[in-house]
Amino acid sequence: MRTKIVGLTGGIATGKSTVARLLSDRATIVDADILAREIVAPGEPAWREIVATFGEEVLAKDRTLDRGKLRQIVFEDPQSRHRLEAITHPRIRTTAQRRIRDAAAAGAIFVVYDAPLLFENQIDLWLRPVVLVACEPAIQRTRLRDRDHLNEDAIDRHLRAQMPMDQKRGLADFVIENNGDLETLTVAIAETWARVDAISPSRYIFPLRDPHESDHPLE
Repeated sequence: MRTKIVGLTGGIATGKSTVARLLSDRATIVDADILAREIVAPGEPAWREIVATFGEEVLAKDRTLDRGKLRQIVFEDPQSRHRLEAITHPRIRTTAQRRIRDAAAAGAIFVVYDAPLLFENQIDLWLRPVVLVACEPAIQRTRLRDRDHLNEDAIDRHLRAQMPMDQKRGLADFVIENNGDLETLTVAIAETWARVDAISPSRYIFPLRDPHESDHPLE
């Protein structure tokens, strides 16, 4: 059985999560952010390794990770970020691989892999097409200010920590512009998905393989 896999990514505060939600009636969604939370649940191997690496000060009272504290540590120290990514990213890939395979085995024609760092982690080298959710810089800054209550310096730091939007535009197969209201976004999604659906399967179909094959694209 063969299943089409579509990548979905975007910049911070561009509306990627909203697009994923609106696509959920067209495809099975595998959300890298959700997987990232699952693998660091208390007692999981990634949780134990994070605590051993960063200390118990990154834990909340209920022993879950204090994501705010951990985010602050890795945001301010690139080496700490690399250590965290080395713990989490391989486990996210393994879990995503399993979820994609399960969805395909259940008969899914389309699976959307929703990953904020899709280009940064070079997932686009095997997964096509990639849909980017983008917006104008001024709108992105306003959303960050209103949603996350960030000042201008914090907004600058968050934006600098990501691949520039223009660079992502150049890497994407399709771009959904999210500069307006929900109705406008819904129309843009429908138009983009019609183009995705029309793509020749021979270029973009993802074949199911044995999980032990060394050339599996999610390995």
